Amino acid sequence: MTTGVDFVVEGLTTIVSCADGSFRYVISVKNEQINIWLEERFSKKQWQSGFLSKEVYVTAANIFVDASPADYTACFKQCLDCLPVLDQTGDSQRKLTVLRGGKLQLELSIKLRLLQSVREVHYVFKLEPVPVERIDILESKLKDQQEELEMLRGQVGTAKHVFLSAESVTWSSQTWSSQKLEWKITSGEKFSLAANNTAIKVFCPGLYAISVLANHHPTTATGWISLEKSGAQIQRAAIGESNYCDSYSGVQKLATHNTGSSLMCIVQVKKDEPITVVCSGNSVIANTASYLTAVRIGT
Repeated sequence: MTTGVDFVVEGLTTIVSCADGSFRYVISVKNEQINIWLEERFSKKQWQSGFLSKEVYVTAANIFVDASPADYTACFKQCLDCLPVLDQTGDSQRKLTVLRGGKLQLELSIKLRLLQSVREVHYVFKLEPVPVERIDILESKLKDQQEELEMLRGQVGTAKHVFLSAESVTWSSQTWSSQKLEWKITSGEKFSLAANNTAIKVFCPGLYAISVLANHHPTTATGWISLEKSGAQIQRAAIGESNYCDSYSGVQKLATHNTGSSLMCIVQVKKDEPITVVCSGNSVIANTASYLTAVRIGT
């Protein structure tokens, strides 16, 4: 999604005209232009309109006199946030149509009521497919998981629920062959950092669901990433460079690129036990964070 925008609004929406109708949306406003971005939450496919001036989506039939792009953005958000109504009787409606070439047509409708009269205005956007990298898919899935955990946290109550969210943007040398991720806790008052921020300690013992997304650049063909508790390995993912044959020389060579690996497990954790993530045969990707989330199951 675009950076350097004036402001954004985002949320989740359900569109009943689609088989997998749950979407994440972001509306960005930049230099008086609007961009609408959609992501199908199940498949992680993405589309966007590109930044559009008012002349593209405003016509004589749907214009609001003196309305700014921010005003139109508020209307579009209302359309996307309202509860879906199957019989189209609601004051705000939305519809998504699949076009040729994988494109989508998004239609937003608003009913304006004045005394005994009703005026309905429509806005139509053509959304182009957006290429999605594997790292983007993994980060999106992790965001879905974080939102679901936050929702469960609200249902159970903060007094009984223990939740951790942490980010890592630097790695610390452990030995000549491996490194540990250094963490910054973004949410989780029941946890603390230790060992130069490479270990996360648990204050409340219990059964935990732990998830890690490590963004990295493989440097060998035998690399790995592991999740450890008190120095003992819980889970390990094997990763590395891939081989290919140089058609010109006939020699096997190594190819590498930025990628992401995920670990997920359910494990019993004692009080003050340290949780660490260790990498070997990889290097950190500049300006790209890795993530760890943990939630205690039960009370």
